[in-house]
Amino acid sequence: MIHIKRLTAGMLAVMLAVVAGCKSDYLDVNNNPNQVTAATPQLVLPDALATTGWYLTGNAPSGATGSFYFLNLWMGYWNWSGNYSIATADKNYQFTQGFNNSIWTSAYLNLKNYNYVDNQAATLGQPLLQGMAKIMKALHFQILVDTYGDVPYTTALQGTANILPTYDKGQDIYDDLFKQIDAAIVLLSKGGGTLNPGPNDIMFQGDISKWLKFANTLKLRMLLRQSEKADRASFIQTQLATIKASGYGFLGAGENASVSPGYTNSQNMQNPLYGAFYAINGNPTTLNNQYKGNLYGITFYKSTSDPRLGAYYRPVAGTTSTFNGTLFGTTDVLVNSQVSDVGPGILKSVDQRSPILQSHESLFMQAEAAQRGWITGDPKTLYQLAITESFINVGRTAAEATTYYSQAGVNDVNWEASANKIEAIITQKWASENGTAPFEAWSDYRRLGLPATVPISQDPSTSVKQIPLRLLYPTSEYSNNAANVGAQGTINQFTSKIFWEK
Repeated sequence: MIHIKRLTAGMLAVMLAVVAGCKSDYLDVNNNPNQVTAATPQLVLPDALATTGWYLTGNAPSGATGSFYFLNLWMGYWNWSGNYSIATADKNYQFTQGFNNSIWTSAYLNLKNYNYVDNQAATLGQPLLQGMAKIMKALHFQILVDTYGDVPYTTALQGTANILPTYDKGQDIYDDLFKQIDAAIVLLSKGGGTLNPGPNDIMFQGDISKWLKFANTLKLRMLLRQSEKADRASFIQTQLATIKASGYGFLGAGENASVSPGYTNSQNMQNPLYGAFYAINGNPTTLNNQYKGNLYGITFYKSTSDPRLGAYYRPVAGTTSTFNGTLFGTTDVLVNSQVSDVGPGILKSVDQRSPILQSHESLFMQAEAAQRGWITGDPKTLYQLAITESFINVGRTAAEATTYYSQAGVNDVNWEASANKIEAIITQKWASENGTAPFEAWSDYRRLGLPATVPISQDPSTSVKQIPLRLLYPTSEYSNNAANVGAQGTINQFTSKIFWEK
């Protein structure tokens, strides 16, 4: 069995550097002589999982900015410091095809790794590894569809066999992802007598029951994405019946899908989110000085007497209990000495685990599904358990959570006081995703328009008063796959919808 920390110190740093710095062509064959091209699936899996952790929350060792940091700005969690300038296009949503291209390129690069595990595990008769790879491929394609809509799928990941992949419809991809997850569940269900990666599975340490729950939870996320589409009702019910029949359930309390390849306080070896904000000598990095608290988020936690305020933000320098920030796009951005830093509940330690899908997100989704009548279970109980998990996951206590959600008469906090239960669930879900899952907050906002009070950029040049519905296809596609991306027509971030958007 491979020792994880030894693996991390060697191959992980190389791979993450390759992923972050590779040419923007997700179908390039490997041309890095330092990267292993013929490795066993159980050797490639931990590197791919670690890269997913970086992709969702942090910085690559090369220094490339984390893919989704900008969503913390859009969704009211963070803002830029007055000590730094920000490009106007980033403040008014009028970005171009060059905006955050790493979301596309890094996803397809890592999909190649999961595809390798999938294919090699099939050849070698290793169903558990193959099932894990299929689930992670589904996760990354789900994110790509949710970000761009139609993307290369059927003819992607074929290397030199097809360097100009065509685009599949987002809904068709989603439909097939359910089939791929079902196939993964069958593989994982083979159980005893098959090769279990054990500690090389840096997410669940070979616990197949958690992988099965994770598979169903990913399905539930994709079903909820489609909740506002009447023409998907029959498909949703069919899939819910399959989930129920499986008997595996969903991720519950204490069951975080998160990865750790053995993060340490060494160069390129820190947790990717923590390492983006603190150097190995403990000093704040440039990003730490750039990203500060957003007044919208701070005001929300204050107004609801939420003890997570001190987990998501640090007090203003020189104080013990003063929290302050500015709104995204404001022309009166305060300097660092006047605003709150990103807090210790997000930036816990150099060796904190990187979240993929946290327990509280799973429970909030279950609460919503129960409230909609999709699954059995008491929505209030699930809602309160989700809040409790979110407290625990940022270092607060279950007792504090109980006091918080028991406040009488507080809308979108106390269950009985909340007239709109779905709004309460999504508002509290938003409150739990600060800094670690802004993509999910953005997706719920696009799906339901909640929280309804998330402010539009304050920049005077913001001519379209709307948070974008999607990102634009990257520059590399228009350079290298022009005919196929061109067939998608003119794409606009404000009007070109993902298939599940209203």
